[in-house]
Amino acid sequence: MGQRHDARTAFEDDNLFVRLAPVLNVRDLAAERAFYECLGLRVSYEGNEYPDFIAFAAGDLEFGIQRAAVRNDPPSVLTWQLVVSDVDAVLERCREAGLPHEVEQNDPAPGWSYRRVILETPSGYRLALEGMNEPSGG
Repeated sequence: MGQRHDARTAFEDDNLFVRLAPVLNVRDLAAERAFYECLGLRVSYEGNEYPDFIAFAAGDLEFGIQRAAVRNDPPSVLTWQLVVSDVDAVLERCREAGLPHEVEQNDPAPGWSYRRVILETPSGYRLALEGMNEPSGG
């Protein structure tokens, strides 16, 4: 079974890094915006200062999308994974929005079971919406 490593270091009390704020390079800004809004994320920033950038937020989660300056290959760049509190609610939103998706059941060890909803964004990123640990058989 895999192990989680203690990330504490000599800088244990250092508050230098406060949050992760990734920005995805996308081909079609409007299509990506519509995709994330269908999932229930709200736009937290959009303005004339950065016309090719949109930020989204939900709770403590925040990330941005920006028009790609050059063509990229999203599936080779990363799997974009967000943890969700309710996989069944995500599945309902996907069905309501007509978003194609797959469901993975993962049971890596006794007492560790979770589902992931797998989608593809309009720009081709693989998006995994991972649920919390749940009783085996999800």
